[in-house]
Amino acid sequence: MSRDSSSSPPRPVADAGQERVMAAAKHILKSLAVSKNAADDMMHFLSSFDPRLHPLSSPETVEEAEAPSYGGGDVDEEEEEEIAAAEEVILRCNSSSPSSGMIDYLYAVDDAIAAAGHSARAAAAVQTAMPRLEEEVRSLLSSSLRRLSLSSDDLGADATPDASPRHGTLSPGAAASVSGVADRMLRAGYGLELAQVYVAVRRDALAESVALLGVEAVAIEEVLRMEWSVLDQKMRRWCHAVRAVVQTFLADERRLCDEVFGSDEELGRECFADVARGCVLQLLGFADAVAVSACATEKLYRTLGMYEALTDVQAEVEALFSGDAVREFFAREVSSTVEQLGAAVRHTIEEFGHVIHGEASRRPVHGGEIHPMTRYVLNYSGLLADCRDTLDRVLGDDDAGLDVDASTDAGAAASTPSARCIRELLTLLLRKMDDKSRLYDDAGLQNIFLMNNLYYVVQKVRESPPLRELIGDDWLRRHRGQIRQYEAAYLRASWITVLALLRRDDGAAAARAPAAAHRAAPSGPSAKSFNAAFQELYRAQTAWKVPDSQLREELRIAVSERLIPAYRAFLGQGSRHPARHVKCSLEDLENYMLDFFEGVQKFVRW
Repeated sequence: MSRDSSSSPPRPVADAGQERVMAAAKHILKSLAVSKNAADDMMHFLSSFDPRLHPLSSPETVEEAEAPSYGGGDVDEEEEEEIAAAEEVILRCNSSSPSSGMIDYLYAVDDAIAAAGHSARAAAAVQTAMPRLEEEVRSLLSSSLRRLSLSSDDLGADATPDASPRHGTLSPGAAASVSGVADRMLRAGYGLELAQVYVAVRRDALAESVALLGVEAVAIEEVLRMEWSVLDQKMRRWCHAVRAVVQTFLADERRLCDEVFGSDEELGRECFADVARGCVLQLLGFADAVAVSACATEKLYRTLGMYEALTDVQAEVEALFSGDAVREFFAREVSSTVEQLGAAVRHTIEEFGHVIHGEASRRPVHGGEIHPMTRYVLNYSGLLADCRDTLDRVLGDDDAGLDVDASTDAGAAASTPSARCIRELLTLLLRKMDDKSRLYDDAGLQNIFLMNNLYYVVQKVRESPPLRELIGDDWLRRHRGQIRQYEAAYLRASWITVLALLRRDDGAAAARAPAAAHRAAPSGPSAKSFNAAFQELYRAQTAWKVPDSQLREELRIAVSERLIPAYRAFLGQGSRHPARHVKCSLEDLENYMLDFFEGVQKFVRW
């Protein structure tokens, strides 16, 4: 490219300060005549004295159509001198330390690129400069990896999902420096070499950032063999990582690509896709492996969490990528994984229902206490209620294939898929507890068992706002009424005979007593009979367990309200009972009642 002889003398290469000032000034004057952005060139000039002022952004070049004719490619003597000067700077800096003379080096590259179209010598100088520019790009991009390595100590040896996301992003100054070098490589036609360096370094930076979150590549076979405790931790970390990767790491990478490849947007989009592909497919691969592994009930909550995390960023993933084919590829991969996770959730809920229905242990829970399955199902239902919005999306109208008549809970206020699912699980549970109650020979203990389990269910639903919202107050009212029915059945089964022994043996009393009670005490009140019956009840029911203190107190009060008045009246018959047969005072009886339902068997010693 020809230049005006009055403003474009050959650039001196001497290191003397005065000569350098004059050379830079002449370069600025020359650039002002053709540049569309004189301020940028002025920054180049100032940065020759203070490198901190230099953003390494390239000066704009004049379009080829605007350049004057070169007379068939002839190079005049002045331009030849300028090319020689640029070549000399390039060769000298190539042989010096990597960090020396970069400002002069970039000026020289600019001149060589400008003349390369009509000068073989300039083209050769450009070719000679490219390896160093590649290394400069690599060094600037890798500086983020070094910072990342130092900051990794903050996360400790075992990264946790609670750690703040960290990524090897570049500072604004470093990003601008990379852009300046990259622009020269692109203008010189070395976009492929730039892309190779960029993708290799940034892919490593992204992989290291993801590894710091505790997520590493694992084969599907490893996932299938993992112990649950290990898999649980990995699934928990994955939920955190997928959000951090998409919303922070990949978003940063996309911005960096846009800046570095500003003059070649298509190449920048391709580089970003190459940088991101491995990381995204690694995350999706783990989720796919979880989805196809065994549908164990303990995985349901974590799988729901993974589904929620991925759907939360699904649109963001698609928006990050440009180009129909690339965007479609990543959108298809993410959608496929979302569908697999959703299918796994539905299948796991269905299997969970089968597990409840098929629980076949024949050993009754000691003392009629709360069955372990009741605790498990309620804890699980609480977790599902916390994820109710996600569960609604997963289930839709499918209801997870649970085969339960929804009309049994038709009065429930909520009718969302998650509400129907949880109510149906509770219905299955209560049916199973009814079956389990038949493992007890004592009718009173059967009702204590049913009361314990239903009371636990009702209390858990009441204490959990999400569960209460889904289950509905009508359901709670009806089942609280069922608890009262179990209490009444317990009182009849356990105390009717004892109370009959305390009644007067006259015609009116006999007429009022039920037939069964009348048969139990045909010869009238008997202190000895009462003593024996109470001793047996005390021995048995002190071993029965009512874990909830409020329910335990309610039962004791219900028994006392019937037993104490009857025993007081029984003692009032004084003359009918020999003193030696009355072993228990009214106060003693009240104290004995305090030992009932504690789960520790005791014996009356009279």
